[in-house]
Amino acid sequence: MSNLSQIPTDYKKFLDQILHKYLMKENPVRTLFSTRVVDSADTTLEYVRQIQDYSAAKGFTSFDDPEELADGARPSADSIGTEDASSSPTSYAKAYRLDRKLLKSSKPVIQDFIASHAMEKTKIIENLVNRNLLTNMASNAGQSFSASGGTWATTGDAVADIITAQSAFFDAAGGVEADFLLLNPNEHADIRKDDRFQDTRYTTTMQMETGTITPKPLGLDVIKDPAVTTGTFFLGKKGWFGEMMITENFDTTQETEGLAGALHEIVFTYVDQYKLPKYLMYGTGI
Repeated sequence: MSNLSQIPTDYKKFLDQILHKYLMKENPVRTLFSTRVVDSADTTLEYVRQIQDYSAAKGFTSFDDPEELADGARPSADSIGTEDASSSPTSYAKAYRLDRKLLKSSKPVIQDFIASHAMEKTKIIENLVNRNLLTNMASNAGQSFSASGGTWATTGDAVADIITAQSAFFDAAGGVEADFLLLNPNEHADIRKDDRFQDTRYTTTMQMETGTITPKPLGLDVIKDPAVTTGTFFLGKKGWFGEMMITENFDTTQETEGLAGALHEIVFTYVDQYKLPKYLMYGTGI
């Protein structure tokens, strides 16, 4: 962006290009959801949520076992275990102003400053959305797990905890394997210190640098996010447990304010829905 003689007159287009490049490189928590763009005029979004518990050995736990059927009789009926629900999108926005002297500048450092400022404003919104998603994920997760051997930084065994959690997830998810593990950077640092996560026997790649974990340890994409509460984790199936409905994906507006400069506004509007919470586990005690 710094090869321009000055900030272009179409300031909105300039910043939209910056945001587009920035968002493509980010991997926030919301990428774990199935994402769908919906009409911005939709204020109430209805959906069906499955509340039925599942066991891999039996099936739906509240379903009675099949009964012997007498001639002329009809079998008893079970509820399929769903509930109707609805939710409304919420908008989050930030604005900032740049004065006319900055907009006229041809110095690369000024253009880089403006680009950085735009990305930081976007990241502030993204960080809030991440925190909201994590709060809702914790309260809507259909599965729970508590490690009993101590924290990973002390006496806990990360490999044993993860494998045990995976086994419990597989059973309650009806034979579906989890494919991601979401951690706080503190617990992520703990597994980076564990030789078992750096052993080349678990990967086909060449020898790794110290502190680099093997790709997909135990079959999982390991993701770290500072907004995850220390000592907790999320284990789940990407795109299955919930859906993120987006009506405005960092839309921007620009308003010229004469000699005062230009005002730039950014808005993100969404709602998260947990239609199949059995595919998400919230764990503690690590």
